[in-house]
Amino acid sequence: MHTKLALNQLIASLTHAFSLSLQLVQAAGVERESFLALLRGSALHAPTFDKKLPRMVAGDYANPNFPTAHLRKDLNLFLQAAQRQGLHTEGLAGLAALLERAAGSPLDGLDYSALHELTGPCWEAERSGA
Repeated sequence: MHTKLALNQLIASLTHAFSLSLQLVQAAGVERESFLALLRGSALHAPTFDKKLPRMVAGDYANPNFPTAHLRKDLNLFLQAAQRQGLHTEGLAGLAALLERAAGSPLDGLDYSALHELTGPCWEAERSGA
């Protein structure tokens, strides 16, 4: 169980970090492919980035292999287990709060890469109907 939670925490953290970086470079007008070429040539690249990139670019998170709701649940279980072990989990608090925003929304049933929608500047406005 702890191994599964540890791996799913990495999925959440990697997806979040990649999404934030992608959102920033795109908002700054950096050519996405230039950024990706640098990333792919570095030790920072993870294969999951290329796997989830088409979903993030298209905003198409249908047919999930792992839904956002499950990622949120497992991240919360990871946090509880880590805290019981006396680990300092403050760095994940923001990610847990971000995933909590999807609770009860259509994103919950979509692929976890829909986390990309949560990192964008428009999520709260779209959700509130503004």
